[in-house]
Amino acid sequence: MLAFCQKTNPELTKYVNFLEKQNVSAKDYVLNLFKKYDVVILCERQHTETTQYDLIYDIVSSPYFHKNVGNIFTEVGSYSNRQNTLNFIKTKFSNDSLKQIKQAEIYRNGFFPNNWLNTNFYDFTGRLNSLNSTLKNKKQINLFTSGSMNPSIDERNDEKGMRKYVLANYVKRDSLMASYVIKTLDSLNKYSSKKKALVIMNYRHAFSKSYTKDRNVGDYLFKKYKGKTANVYINYLASLNKVDERDKEKAKMFQGPEQVPIQNGKWDASFKLAKKENVGFDFKNSPFGKDNFDIWQATKTDDKYEDVFTGFVYYLPLDKQVNSSGVKNFFINADFQQFINDWNLFDKVTRKSEPRIYSKELENGYKKDFETIRIRKYTDLEKYQEIINQWLKN
Repeated sequence: MLAFCQKTNPELTKYVNFLEKQNVSAKDYVLNLFKKYDVVILCERQHTETTQYDLIYDIVSSPYFHKNVGNIFTEVGSYSNRQNTLNFIKTKFSNDSLKQIKQAEIYRNGFFPNNWLNTNFYDFTGRLNSLNSTLKNKKQINLFTSGSMNPSIDERNDEKGMRKYVLANYVKRDSLMASYVIKTLDSLNKYSSKKKALVIMNYRHAFSKSYTKDRNVGDYLFKKYKGKTANVYINYLASLNKVDERDKEKAKMFQGPEQVPIQNGKWDASFKLAKKENVGFDFKNSPFGKDNFDIWQATKTDDKYEDVFTGFVYYLPLDKQVNSSGVKNFFINADFQQFINDWNLFDKVTRKSEPRIYSKELENGYKKDFETIRIRKYTDLEKYQEIINQWLKN
């Protein structure tokens, strides 16, 4: 079957031949990069995808990471809530109920507006807390959330303050996130025995180059720590240069692009033929690295994958990737009226929408919606599979 498919699809031969020689797992590939680099950036998939956080946890829970790295920076989670998050993952709770209440509070306060419902990061902080409770203080892991600041009390008071907040924190979001990471990394280099770090950024934020006026976080880190920084792309999808039809009514900052499998399905088909679902390798000196950088199509570029990323990890095909939304206990001990006020004010500045009016019915509806765990595959998975399978037909 393999020989037959390769014969009928000669474009796959060089990819499959290369993959058959690759035997380093995704986890070990990332860990091995720390033997050469001080900073390793992981390019996160869609924020809702959960299996990538299984891989990330496998990486950070390894003895090598405890001993030689010990630091994690994330785009997810506000810089404003960083110390509270760090305190949480290092606290030993007397029982699981107390832990869950605090975990929900930490998660809820880690975003503004408070409607980030991706289960994976909530679970990740809980797993880090459990892990740290088994480690001696010197080996405990640090988690430094580096996302946008939360607004101050004054900025949450009126439309003028909220507009000032949005302009200050969203227009130059990458430069701000980069400054939060760099400031802490420089401090670690001076005062900590653990000077290396895993940095988790989504999509363009992880690129080593910039294609817009707002430079990517990865670009800042590659230039600041020249020769000491690597970045890794986790297999996902390519974004086309057009807005997904389902997002057209959303505010511009929340619109997503239409997506298709990388290289029109050629990569995924090659991994399927090679029977590889968990592997990592450098883009340089691989046929994958020579392909045009098609996950970015918003602006024109002649770059290849090896020009933008150090390496690639393939961790589970698209049909085995899982999205999950919903956070247990999200509203526990929360002021729901404050949620309503914040959402209405933020929406007034960023989009056109009818203001929410508080009622007990509304509160109960939101509670049920936010706290219900919903697990699903990609909405367009069937379309993606058709694109991939076109390479496997006789």
